[in-house]
Amino acid sequence: MSEVMLFPLSSVVLPEGKMRLRIFEPRYKRLVSQAMQGEGTFGVCLFDRDNRGQELSNVGTLAKIIDFELLEDGLLGISITGLSKFKIQSVRVEYDGLRLARIETLPSWSAEEIEANDMRITTELVRVYQQFPDLGELYQQRFFDDASWVSQRWLELLPVTNQQFDELTLQKNCHAALSFIKKSLES
Repeated sequence: MSEVMLFPLSSVVLPEGKMRLRIFEPRYKRLVSQAMQGEGTFGVCLFDRDNRGQELSNVGTLAKIIDFELLEDGLLGISITGLSKFKIQSVRVEYDGLRLARIETLPSWSAEEIEANDMRITTELVRVYQQFPDLGELYQQRFFDDASWVSQRWLELLPVTNQQFDELTLQKNCHAALSFIKKSLES
């Protein structure tokens, strides 16, 4: 079991996912600085301020910094990619509020060919990437024929509670996530 610095967010990145972040809080500047002194990795998990006692999701993703830039407003911008899922075993908080978690690595979902009755979720994801080019541009390679890849991209986009996220990502494959996404798109 290893320990990682945590960056809790209202959205999450999953394996093979990409995300851009604006860094302005001192504790997260420290996180980026310390990450860059090592392998450039830290953990991302869901944060829900309203969920007293369970503010953090139990599942997170080890992410790697792949690019950084100084933004127009003077803030630090970083781009990250998701490497692997983990389960949080325990969390401790340092003097500046930075959380560190002892984690257990979880297996990634295997690639699965998307079935004909699930093609709508792929079509809708393509449409989202066209409608929001900044999001679509994050992905040089897109695996729209892989049900696991597509379902993980949707879980990064859809509003989910910590409990829903944990239940879906702890599954051995993407089937429960596909069902959840189809129901969400029908609403």
